[in-house]
Order: sequence, then C-alpha cells, then structure tokens
Amino acid sequence: MDSTLIELYDQAYIPYQSHRLNLELRERVERESRGLLQLVDEIKNKFLGDRDWSELHVAELGGGMGGLSLHLARRGAQVTVVDCSKTALDIHRQLAQMSHLETEQVCLDVTHPEANLSKKFDLLIDSHLLHCIARPAERASYLSFVREHLTPTGFFVGESMVHRKKMFIPPGYRLDEDNILWQKFSDWIPLRKITDSLLLEDEFKNSGFFINYFFYYANFAFAVNQDFLELPGDILPASVRFALRLP
Repeated sequence: MDSTLIELYDQAYIPYQSHRLNLELRERVERESRGLLQLVDEIKNKFLGDRDWSELHVAELGGGMGGLSLHLARRGAQVTVVDCSKTALDIHRQLAQMSHLETEQVCLDVTHPEANLSKKFDLLIDSHLLHCIARPAERASYLSFVREHLTPTGFFVGESMVHRKKMFIPPGYRLDEDNILWQKFSDWIPLRKITDSLLLEDEFKNSGFFINYFFYYANFAFAVNQDFLELPGDILPASVRFALRLP
C-alpha cells in the first residue's frame, strides 16, 4: 500500500491516544463492529457450526483498533489483529488488556507481495479493508495473501463497498474511469476502489476462490469518511457481503 496512505491511516488513530483509554472507547469500537460481527456469526454457524469458537484461529485483516476481535476473543477464539497502523494496534492492545482478553497483534502491510504470517487461519475476516486497496497489483497481492493463509476448510469473510449507478461525489474527491475514488490532500491519493459487484465476483473467481456466499446490499451504505456522513444512503456506494473458500 502507498506509504503516504499508510501514514494517513496511522495519523487518524493518534487523537485516540490523546485521551485516556477507557470503557467508553472500548464500547464504541465494539459497537461499530456489530454489523460485521453479525455476518461472521452467520457464516460461522452456517459453515463451521460443528466447531467451537475456542477451536478456531481467526485473523481480523485491517482490524484497526480491533473491535471485532474483542468480540471474538471474548467468545474464546484465538484471535490475531492485523493492520498497517502501529498506533491502532497499540490502542487495541490496551483495550484488550483492559478487557482481560488475549489477542495477538501484527503490524503488516498485507498488500506487499512478501507479506506473511506464521500460521494459517480458519477464518480470515476482511474488516472493510478490500475496498481501501485501490491498485490492481495490490489487490492481487492481498487476495494471494488471503489464499495462502487459509486452512483447507477455512473461510474468507467480509463486506466490501461496490458501485451503484447513481452516486454523489463531494468536492475534494474524484472518481476515475476505473472506479477508484481519489481524495485531494497535498496531492491526489487513491482512497477507495468502488468496483462493480459483478467485477468483484469475477475478481474473486479469478483469484482462485470458490464463492459460498455473495449478497448485494443496494441500500446499505458506507461512509467513506466524515465528508460523506450527512449524505443520503441512496447516493452512497452499495456493498457486497461475501464468504469465500479454497476450491
């Protein structure tokens, strides 16, 4: 991932360090992950229902402060939080300690071709990361990383932003012909890949995955960041929820 973008993500977590980490922050990060938790529960119950959480090795990719990981660690899963931001992982570590939970934290750019973890996982959870990876080569590296770190019976689960015909792009942003959303800082930075849902399906298949679950949410919108929070949901990107496995 572009080093400038990694730096911007890391800086976004710095304000949380200026306040005392407390129960309110822990509740906030857990609350913000409940939508994704519902999907993970659904997929786990449907495809891994015969296994207890304590048997499962789980990694939250792009986990940030790791709200989802706190939920899953509390259930007994063996959890690893992976993110490119050391600041976010430091905050997660403190929130986990506050909750008397054990998790592993790994600072890693999963879009790098040589990115590697020391083990494979029963659940790899994309914590709204895939649509943050804009460039084709980086997306290919990320999906290869996922493929290499799944157990033979494991699942790659996530929720990703996709394009809709009618979208509003505020000033300071531009959407190019490849559906990459750029934001103007000192320079233009590729912020999101808002791909078409059919192209996302093809991308998964061409990357060597079997699709078990692929559901389009026309009325479910992501806030790309604060500039989009006040916009109506029907002019924001839609989303796809997915569960993939190895053939």
